[in-house]
Amino acid sequence: MQTQPLINLLHHPESVVKLSDEDWNDIVMTARQNQLLGPLAARLKATASWNDVPPAVRRHLDLELLTAQRRGESAQGELAMIRRTISADVDLILLKGCAYLCAGDANQTGRIFSDVDVMVGRGQLAQVESELIGGGWKPSKVDAYDDAYYRNWMHEVPPMEHVRRHTVLDLHHAINPPVARYFVNPALLTATKVEVAAGVFVLAPLDRVLHCAIHLIQEGEPKKLLRDLYDLHLLLAQHSAETGGIDGLLSRARELGIYPLACAAAGAASEVFHGRSDTPRATLLQKLLVVAAIKAHDTYGIAGWLAGTAVLVYSHWIKMPLRLLLPHLCRKSAKALFSADKGKNQEIKA
Repeated sequence: MQTQPLINLLHHPESVVKLSDEDWNDIVMTARQNQLLGPLAARLKATASWNDVPPAVRRHLDLELLTAQRRGESAQGELAMIRRTISADVDLILLKGCAYLCAGDANQTGRIFSDVDVMVGRGQLAQVESELIGGGWKPSKVDAYDDAYYRNWMHEVPPMEHVRRHTVLDLHHAINPPVARYFVNPALLTATKVEVAAGVFVLAPLDRVLHCAIHLIQEGEPKKLLRDLYDLHLLLAQHSAETGGIDGLLSRARELGIYPLACAAAGAASEVFHGRSDTPRATLLQKLLVVAAIKAHDTYGIAGWLAGTAVLVYSHWIKMPLRLLLPHLCRKSAKALFSADKGKNQEIKA
């Protein structure tokens, strides 16, 4: 599936008049695959080009916008319950999708997210977890090794799910693992947090942009890269004036110790979506991000697979030192292999 027609439409909404029914079919399918149908609808609806979209296509786009709106309302309701459950002396800092929504960022319209991501101080984790459990949020069932993996090495505890509403809460104490190669000190982020409701905060605009940048790299999921790069493209366009442009972004990235990641992500977003022209010179990582994003769903091409695999490997490499990563991957591979063999044996017995 080719992503370029979708990218072109996001960049030039007025080109809708040139699209055939077959073109629309491919674009809608590609947008769904890349989780960009809602953002595409938001982009078109904000321009006069919306009137030139065929009625059958508008129904798909309107439904996606409605779904995103309902999900957002549900997330805000869930957030209100979380805030009431946790002691008032604990500041809740929203991350990712819920933060974009509550901050009114340009990329929030049409964007669908399923989890509520909240960050608190690491020293407050035990208290907050206890209060959440008392409020009906149940920790995920993980074995002792995985629980230790989260608590000793990662930047979050195992996901929590509400026993009745089945909503998922990701409770963070940082935006990346403490053992990560480019670890960001949470104190540098919380010092400039912005309050959006009583006791509820988001990161400062510049830090939201940078979190988006490093998140898309450290997650390393090729099938989400195009959506994440579009997020970053919109955030860069929205906040550049108030944050000193690309120089302000890169200066803050140096302060946080994530300069190489910020350069690669911002450059990739600008290259794919025809954004800023003043980003630093392209690096190998930027080139890999671009190819992996635009060819993630190219079933018959090897370039996308190779680039996507390279990005995934890199994401693991920056999250954990090799002394931890290699034993961890060996253990997880052995566990997956054992589970597969066990499943086959059960099928044979049946």
